[in-house]
Amino acid sequence: MKIKQLFDPSRDIYRPIEKVITYRADQEARLKSEISEYIVTDSIDEHFEELLEKMQFAMETGDGNEIGVWVSGFYGSGKSSFTKYLGLALDENVEISGVRFLKHLQDRMQKPQTRALLAKAANKFPASVIFLDLASEMLAGATMEDVSSVLFYKVLQWAGYSRNLKVAALERRLQEENRYEEFKNRVKEQLKVPWEDVQNDPLVIDSVIPELAHEMYPELFQTAQAFNTETSDFVQFRE
Repeated sequence: MKIKQLFDPSRDIYRPIEKVITYRADQEARLKSEISEYIVTDSIDEHFEELLEKMQFAMETGDGNEIGVWVSGFYGSGKSSFTKYLGLALDENVEISGVRFLKHLQDRMQKPQTRALLAKAANKFPASVIFLDLASEMLAGATMEDVSSVLFYKVLQWAGYSRNLKVAALERRLQEENRYEEFKNRVKEQLKVPWEDVQNDPLVIDSVIPELAHEMYPELFQTAQAFNTETSDFVQFRE
């Protein structure tokens, strides 16, 4: 008997297997491969159950505003998998082959009680999930940024705002005042392309946005030159 015959014949033993699980690897095919091979041991199942019970209690009692959970363990113990898959399960927008990631994680769990707790937490308390790996995802050109600053920039990125901080501030004001669609229509009328296609283009921002900002908020920007779009205001994460 050959060694390869000892393995599950439905899984190609020559397939590439990632050494570590990373938050940034979120392609559907990659997630499908990861979660299909995720083994929820008795210990991991117990940790999921304990965490979900405490999360549920905190949310139901109104004490869930400032909760921090410390996940510790030796190298290769499954910390990244545990946090990544839980986060993806809580995000209703993440699907694999048309099936919510929540269901894929539930299928890996052993205890019905844990599966029920996960479903209740995900459905009763809809969440926006933002992954941030400080070890690999800092700002380009920065030696050490405050965690709060990096998280703020990630939230802006997640929300679909421009990487230019001043333009992002303008976008937020436009949304708050229900004028964002008007702004995007003006950009499309002028450039013949959607705003989302050019919102991070420094040339477009320098040439178009100052004039639009002046036209839409003349009380704030009395001239087009008053809206300064410095290149240094751009946020760029390290690749």
